[in-house]
Amino acid sequence: MQMLRRPWLWIMVLAAVLLVAAVACDDEEEEGETPTGETPAADETPVEGVTPGPGVTDTEIKLGHTNDLAGTGGTPYGIITTAMNAYFSKVNDEDGGVCGRSITLIAEDDQYAPALALEKTKKLVEQDEVLAIVGALGTAAHLGAVDYLNDQNGDGDTSDGIPDLFVSTGFTGWANVETWPWTFGYIPDYASDAQIMTTYINENFPGQNVAVLYQNDPFGEDYLNSVKDNLADPALLVAEQSYEPGAPDLSAQIINIQDAGAEVVVLGAVPTASALAITSANAQGFSPQWAVSYVNAHTTLASLIGGGTEPEQLGQGFALLDGTLANNYQLDAVGDADDPNMEEHGRIMDTYSGPGLSTLSVYGQSLAELVVEALDGACDNLTREGLLQSVESIQGFSASVFLPGISVTFGPTDHRAIETLQPVRMEADGTLTDVGDLISLEE
Repeated sequence: MQMLRRPWLWIMVLAAVLLVAAVACDDEEEEGETPTGETPAADETPVEGVTPGPGVTDTEIKLGHTNDLAGTGGTPYGIITTAMNAYFSKVNDEDGGVCGRSITLIAEDDQYAPALALEKTKKLVEQDEVLAIVGALGTAAHLGAVDYLNDQNGDGDTSDGIPDLFVSTGFTGWANVETWPWTFGYIPDYASDAQIMTTYINENFPGQNVAVLYQNDPFGEDYLNSVKDNLADPALLVAEQSYEPGAPDLSAQIINIQDAGAEVVVLGAVPTASALAITSANAQGFSPQWAVSYVNAHTTLASLIGGGTEPEQLGQGFALLDGTLANNYQLDAVGDADDPNMEEHGRIMDTYSGPGLSTLSVYGQSLAELVVEALDGACDNLTREGLLQSVESIQGFSASVFLPGISVTFGPTDHRAIETLQPVRMEADGTLTDVGDLISLEE
């Protein structure tokens, strides 16, 4: 992919769109063609004998969603929810909805906490009576709700489950169809992300000492275990340092990693923690090769590291990120700004009160496009069972904001979505440069 090289122009453009994002968060086909997120008009005639499921009326489909909306849990992911709502508004207003009905997304703030995630999920299911939960965010948080969604009364019979679609976390356990038959992942699983990252390290940094800084929960442990399993020489793993979610200071962990002689540091961490780690290392004069989880949107990291969204602050952030490695699967809000699909994304966000353009806004739209695709496939059977069958029938779906070659395929025994990634390098001008080819881990 050709990257655009106009550093300060991009930084000024990004500053403007990130400022809009901050304000928004405060206010909070034809047969044989690959789907691209454009949903054709559906047959609105109900099938005789099929009673629509909970959350479905003649004019509306209600969906539920949980996220750390206000950032209380130390995440910036409320932007995703705002972007999803903007895309659904576009579908309702411009496309006539889906299945002849408008989409209503009821979002609840779980503060990234498992107990609250379960409480909010129960409220969505039992009081709001949503058809499905979509895009729930956070591994630890959603682990608090997933058993309930797959077996409401806890009697071991999962036939009464609720569709738990496109979880916004790459925890490998979401693929366990036997335990959680109603749950579907979305983003690539964290172990695969770390496997691709470690393979790149083996090939491009042979013999160099490696450390892993990881969040002390299943999310971070997936990164640690995958690096251990895939590092060419286990002796090269010289440090394993964990942190608790929301930790305000990581300087001690960074000192330990530096003292161990690490030359490459893998961050199985969320953006706030990754920013802390990188700034702490910089303060200590420690400049390893960073390799970060793909949950770290480079635009978000730059604003966190630089301390804000002004051009000078973003410039400082991108300067510290220069050379950082990650994996990617969607268009870059900075480098792909002239892509027609990114221009359309910007129009949708601007028209329907979405956030400013960023990696997270792109992600939110891509997830919403997949939700529309799933609903469209269930128009003749808008029940929970019908929606489950529709999702398991999705083959080769590519959201409009995906990179070329990235697609989603599900099946009755395969509830993993994106299984291909593009290794990239973050540049000082805020763009991403591909390093090597797409890497697929599909079986």
